[in-house]
Amino acid sequence: MRKLAVCMMLAFSVLSVYAGDVANFMNLGFSPDGTRFAFGQYGVADVVYQSWAEIYCVDVVNNKFVPDGTFIVNPGTATSATDPRGVFASLQNKSAAFLVASKVDSALRGRTVYIQSEDEPSLKTIAFRDFETKSLYSVELKTFVEGSGKEVRSSFYLLVSITGADGKEIRKTVGLPGFKRDGVQDYLIRNIITDNSGRSLVFVIEKKVYDRNGSSIRFMVETLRL
Repeated sequence: MRKLAVCMMLAFSVLSVYAGDVANFMNLGFSPDGTRFAFGQYGVADVVYQSWAEIYCVDVVNNKFVPDGTFIVNPGTATSATDPRGVFASLQNKSAAFLVASKVDSALRGRTVYIQSEDEPSLKTIAFRDFETKSLYSVELKTFVEGSGKEVRSSFYLLVSITGADGKEIRKTVGLPGFKRDGVQDYLIRNIITDNSGRSLVFVIEKKVYDRNGSSIRFMVETLRL
């Protein structure tokens, strides 16, 4: 069983070398009750070399985006073409009122219980212990891929098992196995975050997206309320 120290991560990017571009992931916080979570990502698009940014507010209980809680700046539409941090900061200002109304608090970024290390880029089944709660986790990533190149499309879901310190086990299926995403070649569990209560889990999923010059990296999340 792989053991990981518990730590806090505010942002990360994938350091592996890709021919396409790589996104930076930002944890923007939970609501106090853990039922809302916001995250963002930003970068510079390959080839056109223009900044882009995205922010999403998620309904943790239903594992869906909150209505009107999506904010996007596409490549070529930003005031600053090559300042992705500045573009993301501007998008944060635009989304701020909505996130405040949704009670998302940037100070409530939760606690990281798992980080995928760079030396295990293809790990589809993970097992680890949360040393704070003594719970044992087992998460299996099931992927389905069809087609190749620009015609590729894929879907995935997670099989989650959590055994508490009292020995009681919880089993959940997370995700939409029938929802096929165009252009996505593969998925990887990059990070797992829990809110301060321990009842909300956020699975940060890395998406490997087809690019004519290789593969680009984007992020999404799946959520689970215990």
